[in-house]
Amino acid sequence: MTSMPRFALIFAAIFMACGTATAKRLEDFNHAPTSYGSSEQLSVDKQLLAEFSHKKFVCRSEAAFLPKESPAAAEAFRQLVEYALAGDQIDNFWMDEEHKKQREGLLADAVKEGSWKAVYLDSVWTLRYPASPAERVNASEKLQALIQQGVPIAAYKYGSSLYGRDDNAMYALLSGAVDRGSPQAMALVGGNIVPQAKVLHPVGKQLLECAVEQGFAPAYRSLGKLAWMEGRRLDAYRLWEKGANKGCASCIQYLEPIGRVRRGYTSATPVLEQVPQLAAINAFYERNFFYPLSELKDFDLPLPKNLTFHLNDKELLKLLETEQGSDF
Repeated sequence: MTSMPRFALIFAAIFMACGTATAKRLEDFNHAPTSYGSSEQLSVDKQLLAEFSHKKFVCRSEAAFLPKESPAAAEAFRQLVEYALAGDQIDNFWMDEEHKKQREGLLADAVKEGSWKAVYLDSVWTLRYPASPAERVNASEKLQALIQQGVPIAAYKYGSSLYGRDDNAMYALLSGAVDRGSPQAMALVGGNIVPQAKVLHPVGKQLLECAVEQGFAPAYRSLGKLAWMEGRRLDAYRLWEKGANKGCASCIQYLEPIGRVRRGYTSATPVLEQVPQLAAINAFYERNFFYPLSELKDFDLPLPKNLTFHLNDKELLKLLETEQGSDF
């Protein structure tokens, strides 16, 4: 009668010892050699350095700088969001002309009620899909008017559109958006700093962490890349894992290699077939059209709990062991 409890205790002790050993070996990968690679090889962005080298960053929330919507404007925009999110989940929903007209009508109603979010969305939509050059100019002017009103995301969106055309103006606008708490601007600037300006890595990390604190999950992508460069490879995968579950669609690609250490994988096997959980998350994010277009939190659908992805420690350890010595 006493042998079963004793056996169970021995088994539990062995199991715990194995788990502790795995955890220890995983933690060792947070002390890997640094791997800055492109950070030291790419020519540094001079405009980026000029704008942010001496900037004293203070983490602020954009909520403090957003114009207040009237009850009527907020309700009109809420109806648009509700309809758009529901439509995104139905295959070919927007191929129906009636559905498109309904969406356009709801947007027009929200604009008439004075919703700055509706004006912003309408401008961004038109800039992406202009029916004519005149419409594009008009949309650009509306976006610039929102910038004059101090809307952080408008400064970010317009500034990022200047990339390659006027980088000085781009970074000036992004810097102003950062000062007004735009997590999108923080993620973009921090994301540029990571591969292009090693000297600015401390401020880049602060920018990315502030964006994450505001719930802007795409910043996890660059936080993971920075952790990898610093030799914290376990942290990198944990950050990408967290990001993928919180809304960072671009984090998924950094988790896909886990499929290469799963049974049955060959070089001819699509990696996502080996990790169906990630494929399901990817499909969920791909259905949401309006969030990547606008980057407005209103359109950010949380991942259902049943789709949450968790890295297996043994698989992660095996992957990290195969990647030893590789650059990012």
